[in-house]
Amino acid sequence: MKETSILHIGFDDTDSRKGMCTTFLAYKIVEYLKKEKVKFLDYPYLIRFNPNVPWKTRGNGAVALKIETRKPQLVKKNIVKYIKKYSAVKDGANPGLVFYEHKDLPEGFAKFGKMALDRLVSRNEAKKFVQDN
Repeated sequence: MKETSILHIGFDDTDSRKGMCTTFLAYKIVEYLKKEKVKFLDYPYLIRFNPNVPWKTRGNGAVALKIETRKPQLVKKNIVKYIKKYSAVKDGANPGLVFYEHKDLPEGFAKFGKMALDRLVSRNEAKKFVQDN
């Protein structure tokens, strides 16, 4: 029997001020994942970031999913396709997508995420965090 993997999936900024919605994209991805018969290990999380960011889109929210799958590479590949297909890049969206393939998230991940709830996090800070982790 093939071993399973725990996969954390996070994405943001797939919408623009003109349209699209990150939570709608989350719905599309969840529907895809159900077809792949993954096991959802938690409800989808909607993360509302700092509402005072002047360049935010309508909701300034990201989505996180935690699943168990026997096909992590296929799931990652297809989620990338969904992000590319549905993100409102032509209208200014600048999507971000991360995968973390371990059972639990390190403590530093939560610390970094909480920081983004109430202050501006620069792109350089985010890139450094990703490179370090």
